[in-house]
Order: sequence, then C-alpha cells, then structure tokens
Amino acid sequence: MNRRILFFIFLFFISIFTVQSQISIRVGPLAGLTAPTVDYSGEAKDFYSGTKYGMRSGLNYGLLGKVILGPLNGRLSVSYVSLDNNGIANPNQPNSKAEITQNIFMFTVGTEISFPVPSSPVKPYGGIDVLFSSISGTYNFQGTAEVSSGEKSIKSATRTGLGFAFGSEISFGRQFTLDLSLRYNLINLFGKSYDGLTNSNDRNDAYTNLNDAADPKYSRSNTKHPIGNDRSIVTIQIIAALLFGF
Repeated sequence: MNRRILFFIFLFFISIFTVQSQISIRVGPLAGLTAPTVDYSGEAKDFYSGTKYGMRSGLNYGLLGKVILGPLNGRLSVSYVSLDNNGIANPNQPNSKAEITQNIFMFTVGTEISFPVPSSPVKPYGGIDVLFSSISGTYNFQGTAEVSSGEKSIKSATRTGLGFAFGSEISFGRQFTLDLSLRYNLINLFGKSYDGLTNSNDRNDAYTNLNDAADPKYSRSNTKHPIGNDRSIVTIQIIAALLFGF
C-alpha cells in the first residue's frame, strides 16, 4: 500500500514538472496603427450632426504579455491611442469648424490558439479578447450657430467589449519573438448609454459625454438633441510586438 502511495506521489510530481517545463512567459513593447470604422469613423461634420464620432487613424503603443501553454496561450495587454479629426462642422455654415480628439486607454485579457508549422519559426494563431476601455477627449467648435465656441472636455467613460484577432509569431532563437496581428475590436459592445441631460436646451450637452446610446429626447425637429441612434465604437488594428522570453 505504501509503495502504491509513493508511486502515485512520484507520478504527481513528475506531471507537475512536465507541465511547468512547457510554460513560458513572454513580455515586450507593442506598437501599431488603429483605424476607426463603423460609427467611430467619418468626418468632423458627422460628430457635429451626432451620427458618428468622425475619428481618423492614429498610432497606438503599449505593453504585451503572453503565457505560453503549448498551443493554447494566455494574453494580456495595455495600450493607448489618441485619435483626432478636424474640418467643417456644419455644412450649412461654411465658416464653422470642429476639432475633435478622443483618447482610448485599453486593457485586454484573452486567449489564443496557435497552429505551429513543422520545422518553421512561424506560428500562426487566432484569438479572442475581452476589452476594458476608458475613453476621454476634447472638442472645439468655432463659428457654429447652435454650439458655443471654445475647447471643452469629453467626460471619461468606460466600456466593455470583445476583440478578435488573427496573427503570427516569428521566433528568433529561444529568447525573441516578433508578434504580428490584425485585430478587430468591438469596444463598446456592452454598456452603451446616453449620459447627457435629456432636458437640456444646450446642444453642447450632446458632446460633453461619450453618449453612444440614442438620446431619449431626440426628434428631427429638436436641434438641441442630435443623437438619434446608438453608435458603435469599432477599430481595426495592425499590431507589432517584440517579445522577450523568460
């Protein structure tokens, strides 16, 4: 009986050692391009009209960490991007101008499944992430009849979403890995809300919050409440990361 117990204890420690020997950690900086799409893209006049956010592409950077567990990996990242745009605010007022900036601080946690290529340093993968984002910014209208001029802040808002990715790791020895990925991020999949004052007669109230849900007071005849539909904040990212193994 004692021999059996010792034998199973021996197998238990061998299995732990085997699993641990297959685990590795990789950490490194990331950088890339973030392109807004769906309702997050557009022009400055779209931001003024309340139909879209009117953002254009910007550079993102951050830090990426991976826990390698064979073909199934864990992924953590922290990144920041600042997007902006400017142009005519109201087409009916040619001298009107709008400048918009939005900043996204994003934390992601997810998993990847890889498809190793035999005898090759290239390892393709597909992945899914849960996204936690904080969005803030500023806007500045000039020469618009319905909005006072000057720079104003967009209150910080948090949103939860999902991200989908296809990528590839390229190994350089045992210590270095170049990670390239294309990512589709549904940033505000959960938690859309209209946080402005629904009884406000100031059109600025539509812009000082993220307001990605429709204004309950919206009507075509009420120009003080221009946001008539929910708006989806979606980005496409091209990411490159240089990871160092431990």
